[in-house]
Amino acid sequence: MNHPGVTLRYIRKSKKMTLSELAQGEVSVAFLSRFERGDCDISFTHLLNLLNKLNVSMDEFLYVNNDYEVTHFQKFFDDLKGYVMEDNLHMLQVLRDRTNRKYLIEGKNYYLHFSIVAELYIRRISKKKPDPKMVKILSEYFSNVDVWGYYELVIYTNSMFSFPVDQMVALSRMAYEKSMDYNPLGRGDVKKQKILLNTIVALLENNRLPEANTFLILLDESLDKEKDSYMKIKLMFLKGIYAIKLGNRQRGEKIALQAIQIFTELDSASQASTHAKYLQDVLDSTILKND
Repeated sequence: MNHPGVTLRYIRKSKKMTLSELAQGEVSVAFLSRFERGDCDISFTHLLNLLNKLNVSMDEFLYVNNDYEVTHFQKFFDDLKGYVMEDNLHMLQVLRDRTNRKYLIEGKNYYLHFSIVAELYIRRISKKKPDPKMVKILSEYFSNVDVWGYYELVIYTNSMFSFPVDQMVALSRMAYEKSMDYNPLGRGDVKKQKILLNTIVALLENNRLPEANTFLILLDESLDKEKDSYMKIKLMFLKGIYAIKLGNRQRGEKIALQAIQIFTELDSASQASTHAKYLQDVLDSTILKND
């Protein structure tokens, strides 16, 4: 990872802007010069304002700062998604080995992260426990990131199933809090919502209901009532499961069935079927209580 000042200088020069032009009205030229040499740090607010003057988003800045190549990033996760959906262990192993070789040759950390994510999915499909060393590498990386960008959100979304529940809850909070500044970026919002959703499911399955309720509230607050209709149905379903877990079986089942009915009306037969099976499993495993 480069010093952010070095990256800022690279972007500024590529846009043919002088030090004085970029610094004007924000910081002194002397300070900006020292920051670009890596001799000092800068506040997040100042950095964000400087990037705005360069017409560069924080996500784009983080890609450059970490030597990420967007095409490699997108290609890897497109391939990963396809292989995971097919439970294609052979191609996941090929993907893991390919990215691991690139890491050994080029030494770029994102190739290491890619190979770890592929291996974690291999172990999940093979019903094997995650490698603690790999989980630790990702955990330490996430913990040392000051501001989560789209890259961190995607890596975590695709690896969170490997973390113990306590650690997953801590990292999910970190993802939510450290990426708050990314609300205007639609891609990041979708990933954050998925992180909250998966965390809720894990907490409900472990009967950690107070924490599950906290994340239900966070997810509810993060949704755009007009745009996030699909996630709203998922949230409704989980609220039903939460009510059942609390002992309000009749009320919770009614809410969950309403969500399933909406999936059916939207011609999402697979979603309706998956959620109906999940609901039945919860009902079968839950002790009956009076509402």
